[in-house]
Amino acid sequence: MKPAPRFVFAALALVVPAAVWIVIEWWPAAPPAPGTVAPGVRKTTQSVRTPFLDNWGQVALEKMTQQANRHPGLVWLEGPTHRREIALTFDDGPSPWTPDVLDVLKKHQVRATFFWQGSQMAGREDVVRRALAEGHTLANHSWSHPNLSGTDESYFWDEEIGRTQAEFRRILGKAPTLMRPPYGSIDDAQIGIVAKHGMKVALWSIDAIDWYRNRMLFGAHEIERGVQPYVHEEAIVLMHDGGGKRGDTVSAVDALIPWLKAGGYGFTTVDTLLGVPPYFAESAVR
Repeated sequence: MKPAPRFVFAALALVVPAAVWIVIEWWPAAPPAPGTVAPGVRKTTQSVRTPFLDNWGQVALEKMTQQANRHPGLVWLEGPTHRREIALTFDDGPSPWTPDVLDVLKKHQVRATFFWQGSQMAGREDVVRRALAEGHTLANHSWSHPNLSGTDESYFWDEEIGRTQAEFRRILGKAPTLMRPPYGSIDDAQIGIVAKHGMKVALWSIDAIDWYRNRMLFGAHEIERGVQPYVHEEAIVLMHDGGGKRGDTVSAVDALIPWLKAGGYGFTTVDTLLGVPPYFAESAVR
């Protein structure tokens, strides 16, 4: 028998590692392991579990952690205790992708929290009302999604946060108590402004980085894998229903929900997780 040509060995040298990588990468992840801390035990610190994505203008994780721990009860990255619950959140909508997200959540009977831009709600009032009717919590994500850190109070509140509050009142007759600054960027003085208006800042402990992974080959799988290793009790998970194509996010959510349920997780909204009302009383003027 003639010896195998060299190219066969070369091909095997490429194919075998690739096959091993595929098996490892695509082997279904085991459901989250049971927690080791009693549900009622309070956390002593808040933190972001997912890694920082370099060169994309993200707020330093150290800054987010420091702010949350410097302003307890006002700035939140995660829930305060260890209940086996998780809050899925979606930013930047409403958009043409929002109904698809709502359909998936309805399919799995899961409630989520939507941080929406005021500028995106006009013309989509039916989507806004649908989300509220289906039990989701709606929250403030500014009017036009600028980086608000360092802006003065008149712009921060009058043009962005307060203006969006007014848009919620126009559509729903009530306004949210929760806000999330675009890019997670907010300074201490602005946290004081938010508190003055009776609101709280809800950030996140798990960033799915889905806005980036939607651009990837096998983006839905990448989003799943970007969340699964970091799941923890009372996590707040950041995803997006607006700001670009979100088909892979929709698919990832459809897969993540049963995976989390298999690990014993329930789903909740951020306001319920934190024990705060989702909206101001309709008679309140803020």
